[in-house]
Amino acid sequence: MTEKRMVFSEDLSTSSDYLRMAVPLMIQRQIPPTPHNYALWYAHVQNAHPELSATLLEQFPGPGSYDPDVSESLFFDFFIKTYLPNSPQAQNLLVSILTQLARSVAQSAEGSKAYGESLKETIHVLEEPIDSERIRAALSQLLEDTVSMEGLNNAFRSELQAVSAEVAKLKKELEQSQYNARVDSLTKIANRRAFNDALQQALGSDEEPASLLLLDLDRFKQCNDTYGHLMGDRILEIVGGVLAELQSDSVFVARYGGEEFAVIATSPLGPATELAERIRRKVAGIRIQRKGSKDFMGEVTVSIGVVQARGGESPDSLIERADAALYRAKDGGRDQVVALNDSHGTSVP
Repeated sequence: MTEKRMVFSEDLSTSSDYLRMAVPLMIQRQIPPTPHNYALWYAHVQNAHPELSATLLEQFPGPGSYDPDVSESLFFDFFIKTYLPNSPQAQNLLVSILTQLARSVAQSAEGSKAYGESLKETIHVLEEPIDSERIRAALSQLLEDTVSMEGLNNAFRSELQAVSAEVAKLKKELEQSQYNARVDSLTKIANRRAFNDALQQALGSDEEPASLLLLDLDRFKQCNDTYGHLMGDRILEIVGGVLAELQSDSVFVARYGGEEFAVIATSPLGPATELAERIRRKVAGIRIQRKGSKDFMGEVTVSIGVVQARGGESPDSLIERADAALYRAKDGGRDQVVALNDSHGTSVP
């Protein structure tokens, strides 16, 4: 199932229209207008989620088809799950933990209630006129119940220990899920999503200047055609490694897409251009031996465009200017750095 979070931002008039559409559909199917039932049918008439609509009409085609368990399950799948972690493993772990805790607490609560009743009964016996036989029986029962309660407490502690282990596992799964969502699987550096966030953050700071470097491997398609995609992937991995070595508090590196990379430098245009030149030289120095041969493939080169962000500039505007600088580097013969210092495209030597 494709999990897409529902969004309901209609005004009063539109939402009222949806109400008038949803309620008759529920009445036709004898579906109680509970909050989660109404949410499902509201989303249906809003056409917020075609998959939900298809499932609703399939499960509840007419009168007598309503099943509260099915409806509750659909609400969980299409609403609640969208607020859970994206990873199915993390979702399953979370549900397992909550279920286990609920069961353990319920068992412990039932045991405590029974033990409390036993104590009350014993106190009642002790408050009555002395009857040694009844007192002995009551104390014996209290001792038995105490042992049983101790067993329940030990079981509860064991359950809590097991839940603690599950929580640790969930934490690890969430961390891995977050890592996978922001790291390029091939180059092991940040992906486009992480780059977008980092760029937005860099442009939101008024304290330090920010410059953007866009890199594009030269003649990469020709390389793939000549040496194969496995060799192409190997080149991307190596270039990613070169950039990863430059990562620091002031330098953020990412795979922008395909054979393109991006670097965000917390520095003015001059130092950023020097960084770009260092990258260009490092990439030009890459030598890759062809598999099963003593020969090395041709040199790898990269073209780089560099620009410095202006105050209040949007990410799209900055990327567009950096792309223009990169185009000039490509058009000027490749394997070079071009830095533009104004919107009119003046190159920096």
